[in-house]
Amino acid sequence: SEDKKIEISFSNLQEIKFRVNDFDEEELKKIISQFNNGNLMKIRNIFVNPKNINYFKIDDFEEDL
Repeated sequence: SEDKKIEISFSNLQEIKFRVNDFDEEELKKIISQFNNGNLMKIRNIFVNPKNINYFKIDDFEEDL
């Protein structure tokens, strides 16, 4: 488990970026499964419709120097 930076880009060109703590592989599997099935995606306390997403990205969180 570690901190991750999540970025979601929507079809209307809006983006959201946020940090999550203690993100693990099991949580990633759930998010990908929801996306692939077309179900409403729940990422912590954020709910998004996968039909409105251009892409989502999950990277390691790095503190800015």
